[in-house]
Amino acid sequence: MDNLVIGNTSQLSYYFPDNYLKISSRNIDFKSLSCKKWNRVFICIGESRKFLKDDQIYDDVNFHLTIKIVNFLKDISNSIIIYSTCELWNQYDGQVDISMDFNFYSTSYLQSKYKLSKYIMDNGYSNVFILYPFNFNSIYRSNDFLFGKIFDSIVNNKVIEIGDTYYYRDIIHPKYVVESSISADRHMLIGSGRLTFVNDFIRDLYNYYGMDYNEYVIENYGRFSEYEKRKEYYLRDRINHYPYVDLLKDTVMDINKLKNMI
Repeated sequence: MDNLVIGNTSQLSYYFPDNYLKISSRNIDFKSLSCKKWNRVFICIGESRKFLKDDQIYDDVNFHLTIKIVNFLKDISNSIIIYSTCELWNQYDGQVDISMDFNFYSTSYLQSKYKLSKYIMDNGYSNVFILYPFNFNSIYRSNDFLFGKIFDSIVNNKVIEIGDTYYYRDIIHPKYVVESSISADRHMLIGSGRLTFVNDFIRDLYNYYGMDYNEYVIENYGRFSEYEKRKEYYLRDRINHYPYVDLLKDTVMDINKLKNMI
């Protein structure tokens, strides 16, 4: 049986094996999909853009469209993976795990992810697994996001302005998220189990390419707010599932790929 990825332009889609069928989430041909039995379906759609004028789009995509796809495919699939976010625990400080109650600073985006998670958990979807990844970035990030700007700066030797990055996050890479997704058999948080100092990570990327951070990055706290500074939380685990050296290596490989595409 084939594996299906819905959302062929999502950040995660590029890291699934080439032999997985990848389709757009727009104008899905449900009739065609119903002609076979699927092994595992990965629903990678999601609306996370900032500053949208219409908040309803978060519910439309992250909840209503996702549930529509799940309901259509659940009986012709061995299992379905959907993606929520670690941000549903963003009001905790320190270690978090899947057993802890949601506790988050409310936004329209997070409310849509909360509704999706609660609906799946409360309605007996035994073959649907919710994954909650910690922070990940790739070369497919737009310049509306911090690391989209960083990658663009490194690849094109651009001077950029960013906000405050002097804080800790549990940071992983989409390659690791996909690897964890392929083997997932339950609801789970996907993280490294360690905190990374974001500014150090950014400086290490510039240093790898022989670029002086201070020449290319203007820290403008008044104009840019990359993230709301709240709690510093991370996956509870004694094991370092995704060491910093792997994060740096995988991110550099992505940047090199982007350089080769130009």
